[in-house]
Amino acid sequence: MRLSTSMMFERSQNSMQSRQSDLSKVGEQMASGKRVVSPSDDPRASAQALIIKQDQAVQEQYKNSRTSATSVLEAQDNTLDSVNKLLYTGKGLVVQAGNGALSDSDRASVATQLEGLYNQLTGLANGKDSNGQYMFSGSKGDVQPFTAGTDATGGFVMNYAGDGEPLNMQVDASRLMNVNATGTDVFRVPATAAGDAESDLFTAFQTAITALRTPQTPGNQDALRADLDKVNRQLDVSLDNVGSVQTSIGSKLNELDILGNIGASRTISNNGTLSDLQDLDYAEAISSYTLAQIGLEASKKIFMQVQQTSLFDLVR
Repeated sequence: MRLSTSMMFERSQNSMQSRQSDLSKVGEQMASGKRVVSPSDDPRASAQALIIKQDQAVQEQYKNSRTSATSVLEAQDNTLDSVNKLLYTGKGLVVQAGNGALSDSDRASVATQLEGLYNQLTGLANGKDSNGQYMFSGSKGDVQPFTAGTDATGGFVMNYAGDGEPLNMQVDASRLMNVNATGTDVFRVPATAAGDAESDLFTAFQTAITALRTPQTPGNQDALRADLDKVNRQLDVSLDNVGSVQTSIGSKLNELDILGNIGASRTISNNGTLSDLQDLDYAEAISSYTLAQIGLEASKKIFMQVQQTSLFDLVR
């Protein structure tokens, strides 16, 4: 092999540049706190880290979905708490109104109180969640679910403009949760054991209000008693129905808590694995940095000596 002055110079220069590259690489690692700064540093670890980061992104989406689902369900649950209290109050007033000693004026006063409850009930039924969506419109969150009207005979009717479609949220990889309690589910009055047909709470309240505002005569007292007894039964089955809806909501909230805990554990595990793959061992890095500095200084000295030397000096 032919050894020339230029070859000696080139090799010394390459050695110095290599040491400079080693020092820069360790310095970059220390600055970033990562052992793997670019995929070429450790292709296998980089590929594994990419898979974990993708899983983390998916888990973050599920977490956000669970947060939204929890917000929707909690809003419904709080509203149904208010509906329950309202129904208990209404039932007490209906029982009170059945007292035969009350005058027409007394019954009208009770009717006014029931009308106040009816207005509150309508407000709750048309309530919105924290996102400004109607809670009980089914999948039509931008449509007010309930509006009062009259039927073909001029009688009271509450029109429902929502639908019964589920509002599903992907709260985990294998869990699509329906977070929708429709207005027809919540505010309906199931058929009673006494044979009363299925109805809705709004109609039940209006029945009681109309009956109590009708002046009593010996001929219509039985009709009053029948109307109040019917409303009383309807409020009973409605309380059971609302309680059933709340139980379902509570079960979903509990499930979301469990899924959230599982997701948090997975995130911690992913972070630990990612740290093992990518994070820098500073003690080892400092040692490598020191060695790289020493190597660079040695390379510089050799380079300077080569610059000042030729083959003619070596053959003297």
